[in-house]
Amino acid sequence: MARTEDSHVEKLAVTNQPPGGDFVTDEVDITLPESYPVVSVRNESPAIGIGQCVSLSTVEPVKPVLPQDPRRRHALLLAVDNDVWIAGSKEVAQAAEGSTAGSFAFYLPKGVPVPIINKGAWWAAATTTNSVSRISVMVDKDDG
Repeated sequence: MARTEDSHVEKLAVTNQPPGGDFVTDEVDITLPESYPVVSVRNESPAIGIGQCVSLSTVEPVKPVLPQDPRRRHALLLAVDNDVWIAGSKEVAQAAEGSTAGSFAFYLPKGVPVPIINKGAWWAAATTTNSVSRISVMVDKDDG
């Protein structure tokens, strides 16, 4: 019965047949495959970190919080004082401004950090203009 470790090289050794005799062998066939090079896989830190604070007020209740950025790896948004709306366009943010009811925007409660892992632009709108609504923004991006 044939075993799985049998090969034509092993058969040559068992039958005492020299390579190059009646059997045609290829040098590539009789050499053992080399191991593959080690590929390091690790999550390297982003090259650049940027922190800022966006303030929404009665004068400016809608502001951009993140521009479109192809080098951005991820960002973190944190509403500090009041709940805010986060929208993918200025028009949607303006439509949601001043309300707490359902909308096409994302409702960001104060004190809840939200990671942003895309590279698109984001706008913020205040749910209330009775006081200033601050949004802390932390951005990590690549330098190249």
